[in-house]
Amino acid sequence: MEHSATQHDSGRIWKTILNWILVDKVFLVSLIIAIIAISFGGFTTRFFNYHVIVTVSGLMLVIGGFKETGLLQFLGQTLVKKSTTTRQLVRFTTLLTFFLAVFFTNDLTILTVLPLYLAITKDIKNRKSVHIGAALIVPACHIGSSLLPQGNPHNLYLYSFYKLAQNHAGSPLTNLEFFKGTGALWLLGLLVLMIACQFIDNEPLVIETQVNKFNKVETSIFVVLMLLMAASVFGYINFYLAGAIVAVVVAIYRPKLFAGIDYHLLLTFIFFFLIVGNIANIHALTNFISQTLVNPQAAFLGTVIMSQFISNIAAPILISPFTPHAVSLVLGADIGGIGTIVSSMATLIAYKVIRMNARGETRGFVKYFAIVNAGFVVLLTIIGLIIVTALS
Repeated sequence: MEHSATQHDSGRIWKTILNWILVDKVFLVSLIIAIIAISFGGFTTRFFNYHVIVTVSGLMLVIGGFKETGLLQFLGQTLVKKSTTTRQLVRFTTLLTFFLAVFFTNDLTILTVLPLYLAITKDIKNRKSVHIGAALIVPACHIGSSLLPQGNPHNLYLYSFYKLAQNHAGSPLTNLEFFKGTGALWLLGLLVLMIACQFIDNEPLVIETQVNKFNKVETSIFVVLMLLMAASVFGYINFYLAGAIVAVVVAIYRPKLFAGIDYHLLLTFIFFFLIVGNIANIHALTNFISQTLVNPQAAFLGTVIMSQFISNIAAPILISPFTPHAVSLVLGADIGGIGTIVSSMATLIAYKVIRMNARGETRGFVKYFAIVNAGFVVLLTIIGLIIVTALS
């Protein structure tokens, strides 16, 4: 009996591990490719970026802390209470998503705003406007998070990578160069979002919602920790020190937050660092990539297109070692996250939230998600090409 119970426990553990591996498809594919790469090329840490791993981990802890304070829900509920028409509700939701994504990354913003939006709009009769409003949350999230290096993981990786002079045509990427590109996309993207909101029907709307309070003391603590991590991103404080301070504070104050870290994402970064290390030894392939992405426009378009198939985290990691065009890759990854369901984790999360919270009308939501995302990726690609060309 004891032996049978042990076998049962062992089987359950292996099943849990297998489910954990299979749940994230980008992680799974990167794991398989990394194993193949190591088998043929060996283990190399040549392209490991410890700055990104440490900083992303710290930011995840801080962002998880903000979620616990109730601040994000408070902001959403406050804007909903002020909405008097369907168009105004969609505009407020889009703006909330846009500005939250600047500081709280794509994933948390989607997980906070989209379920709230679906809950408060379930009784609105004009379902087309509701569907379009939900769809606008995805591009709003991607455009909003494009502004700062810490706005999303791929921005942070590229900002850190091109800070090394040898990766950026002999001189480090400057903050001015970075913000010229991301600032232009951020402002023009906001303009496009506001124009898109004008197509929502302007019907009168009455929504009863309660505005819950948030914990001001906890919020203050995590604001300080967020500023600390931002200082480490811009090089004002050592990133190891910043990460250690955040980890110690969280371990003492909110140890549960460690369970909320996206370990799939961190391991995906590590796997792609290993993959790139081996690809760099295949001269025929590296020469092809370097010659294909020889100018800023080609590097931008290559990143947008590749992101549609392997995600906007994998694409810039694979391309960056072979081209010096930093801003092109940043904008390409930010825009490339809009489009197909696998183009970014945030987009994939949005589809999952829809399936879980709107089971009876998933088809309607998915239809407008596809239409809105396709329209935005085309329009923003044109805008991105203009920005890249103007800056080159």
